[in-house]
Amino acid sequence: MELMIGVNGEIIKWAREFLNITIDEAVRSLHLAKEKYTAYEEGSDFPTYPKLKEISNLYKRPVGVFFLDTPPKIDIKADLRSLSDVIKNSLSKKVVLSLEKAKVYQENLKELYGEKECKFFSYDYDGLDVEKLAVKVRNILEFPLSVQKERSSAKVLLELLREKFYSLGIYIFKDSFGDDSVSGLCIYDKQYPVIMLNNKMSFTRQVFTLFHELYHLIVKINGIEIVEESFLNELNTRQRKVEMKCDKFANEFLIPTIDFKKIIDKKIINEELIKNVANIYCVSREAILYKLMENNYISSDEYYIFKQAMGLTVIRDNKNKKAGGNPYYTKLSYLGQQYTKEIFSQLFTGKIDKFKACEFLGTKVDHIGTFETMLYRGEM
Repeated sequence: MELMIGVNGEIIKWAREFLNITIDEAVRSLHLAKEKYTAYEEGSDFPTYPKLKEISNLYKRPVGVFFLDTPPKIDIKADLRSLSDVIKNSLSKKVVLSLEKAKVYQENLKELYGEKECKFFSYDYDGLDVEKLAVKVRNILEFPLSVQKERSSAKVLLELLREKFYSLGIYIFKDSFGDDSVSGLCIYDKQYPVIMLNNKMSFTRQVFTLFHELYHLIVKINGIEIVEESFLNELNTRQRKVEMKCDKFANEFLIPTIDFKKIIDKKIINEELIKNVANIYCVSREAILYKLMENNYISSDEYYIFKQAMGLTVIRDNKNKKAGGNPYYTKLSYLGQQYTKEIFSQLFTGKIDKFKACEFLGTKVDHIGTFETMLYRGEM
């Protein structure tokens, strides 16, 4: 079979390293001898077209990319200044692809809206401590604590917050990360900041992640929220400080200290109390535990004892969810109604054609009618 002698081995290597895939992982996926694959990257041998298609599928790059003279100048990981190189280079392929998808959404927004101010960044946040910052953001969102407490569930709370964020120019998307170690990420831009949430996480965790990533945006950096606390050990002092501030801000916004102390003071700390207070604020029990520890109601040892005893998890319970589900409903949930309605609005007014609309929606032309029906008639 004919070899693709125009393939640039340097591009194959770039595509593999971009997704943090090792050579051993690549050869297993491609069913190749290590020497054969290494020869591809070194340019001393070339793949056949069927094998190039496999490489293309593995690295999620168009076949044509591998014929370029030099690798594309794309390095999303380099912009993650809140993480160490060790962590950035150990992110799973799926997380890197989610980062890339967030960047695509950002570019889509620029096409949809053109030059548009992000209202959220029109305010000054410099010099505010975490408590004052939380109060200011709550006022900007026009979201009194009483409204938060009235929500029937974290799912309802999340959708309400997505609407409020969108109105201020911060765009929230969801994705199935395929990696339970990461609960969310953000891509900063002064006009079109994007936050992406891991839809597999519990809704309380998604709400927390929303504000964790918002702090990243406030300090104007891209970020990723990693679930395991041990990752902090891999960060330098400045990076660790930023990540801890992200958690502290999210916790303070959702559970204001002054209000929390009024509820907790002089009460016996037990599992029942933790559960009840979590329900009051529509947050996770882990968030309440963190607040208790931070305010010296429990020790760090007691925090971990409670956490283990209560079997806390950040993963959403899907045991009653039907297998498969409705792909249109899922897509709409991932994109959000505001973003989706803007696409259809521009389609109906002739600003974009149906092919561009499908590109923005990530769907096929044949499916756009069904998508429209679900969006406007609620047939899910």
